[in-house]
Amino acid sequence: MTIDKPAFRIRDVQEILLPFANVQMPLSRYMRNKLSTVPLDIIRLVEVLQMLAGQEIAAEMVFEDDKGDNLYGEDEYLKNNYVQIAANGQGDAWLMNRMDGKLSFFDHSLTEPKATPLFIDFWQFLQLADLIHQYEEWADRLENFAESDLPGQLEDCLRMLHPDLPENYPFAFV
Repeated sequence: MTIDKPAFRIRDVQEILLPFANVQMPLSRYMRNKLSTVPLDIIRLVEVLQMLAGQEIAAEMVFEDDKGDNLYGEDEYLKNNYVQIAANGQGDAWLMNRMDGKLSFFDHSLTEPKATPLFIDFWQFLQLADLIHQYEEWADRLENFAESDLPGQLEDCLRMLHPDLPENYPFAFV
């Protein structure tokens, strides 16, 4: 089954965050004016992470505060170089590199490598989570999802975020 028009759209960060803006704290004037135009800085990042704490954008992406008691903390290198920004509820975590802001996925059941780099920054991670959310919504609506071209459409969008993202993404698009 082919969907006649593109099923997914890479939305800008401001549009993705808008529904969450009033959930726990309103966006500051700085955030409203500069959300998608200023490069990543720690003040803006902390404000967005606080706003998203406890929120689920997609099934495997629940934002949370890193309290330092997570499984990835058992690895000294990961503990010193990464901070957890989200989890999937099964002991795995979405980690952000403290130096370059790039995201990786920590799989608690793997021995090596423990973290798979995704080669995307935090803002692209929000776009990834939104795309996965859109995908989940389509999967819930279609009777013959398995016969659709949605996995291919999703892969095309992920490649727009980074050419290797579909191969590095830790879950199957089924």
